[in-house]
Amino acid sequence: MKNVLSIVLVFLTLISCKSDDSFSSNSIVGTWKLVEMLADPGDGSGTFMPVTSSKTIEFLADGSYTSNGNICAFSALNDGDSEGMYQVSEEGYRIECEDPFVSPLNLQLKEGDLILTFFCIEPCQQKYKRIQ
Repeated sequence: MKNVLSIVLVFLTLISCKSDDSFSSNSIVGTWKLVEMLADPGDGSGTFMPVTSSKTIEFLADGSYTSNGNICAFSALNDGDSEGMYQVSEEGYRIECEDPFVSPLNLQLKEGDLILTFFCIEPCQQKYKRIQ
């Protein structure tokens, strides 16, 4: 009887564990801080560069977000509060911006970082680290 109980407990533990790589609508939920930006000069040589910024984004489980800066602007400034909704799809996350030249803003989790990809001719991205 003890062996059967042990096997059942091991089985339940295995099926209840989730991989960090699994796609979930709540995987970006939390608070993120801007730490790096990438602005390619047009020759493919661009790399993420550290920034000194206090810009943060908080994603809530209900599909909403708040930020202390304009999330749709490729800027490190925390220049006023913004809020809105994010969408989850099989491709990842996205935010619809009012500016049609920016929209949509694509978000992805990559190696524990949150990468925001802006619509630019050359690569324009921001990298956020989870702080909560």
